[in-house]
Amino acid sequence: MDLTGKIGLVTGSTTGIGEATARAFAAAGAKVMLHGRNRERGEKVLADVQAAGVEAELAIGDVADAGFCQELVDQCAERFGGIDILVNNAGILPEGAAPDTDDDTWLNCMQVNVNAVFFLSRAAVQHMAPNGGGNIINISSEWGLNGEQGFVAYCTSKGALMQMTRCMALDHARQDIRVNAVCPGEIHTQMVDNWLASEGGAPAESLAQLAAGIPMQRVAQPEEVAKCVLFLASSDSSYVTGSALSVDGGNNATGGAYPT
Repeated sequence: MDLTGKIGLVTGSTTGIGEATARAFAAAGAKVMLHGRNRERGEKVLADVQAAGVEAELAIGDVADAGFCQELVDQCAERFGGIDILVNNAGILPEGAAPDTDDDTWLNCMQVNVNAVFFLSRAAVQHMAPNGGGNIINISSEWGLNGEQGFVAYCTSKGALMQMTRCMALDHARQDIRVNAVCPGEIHTQMVDNWLASEGGAPAESLAQLAAGIPMQRVAQPEEVAKCVLFLASSDSSYVTGSALSVDGGNNATGGAYPT
């Protein structure tokens, strides 16, 4: 898949799925605006992406700040001359049922996982529409399509993200702006490692137990999700909008825990 000449902004691209996506975009020839909150990690990814022979820049900031969201998109457009692809990847994973979720945790989850996506997407549309269209790809979750015990804020935020995807796809279809969502399941990222660590137990054993409940019996790598994002960002998916692409090893096809 070829993204030569395209300009992509990937939020949360200093680790995990976002990093893998930024690297995939660079390998496909796109100019890439990286984003994250950790400058040290970001500088390393930036150096690697630039070494691939494409133009790239790094922006450091918190998408929980609505003003920063607009500035980030504007910075990308100013630096590279526009924006063709926005990947809303940055997100957080708070754990807890309703009685265990305090106000700050709930509001922060909505601010990062929902509000920031709206502010970034609104800003991107303002640049894409006058320039002939573009692509917005939201990284949702399998838990945006169903539910999970003990993650009420996270699941709610990802469900809201699915509705935003559908509505914006309809609103902007005639402007040739496609809006889709990727719904990963268990992916071996730092976020998943942190979650497993909080549950206790040996890391390797916890990962194996997690894999045992997946129909394909394994946890995926971030690069496997990035390839799906790359497909949606490319012209190969030119008739795809308003969709939810599950990348979950079959989890969403089951009616419950997969028998081991």
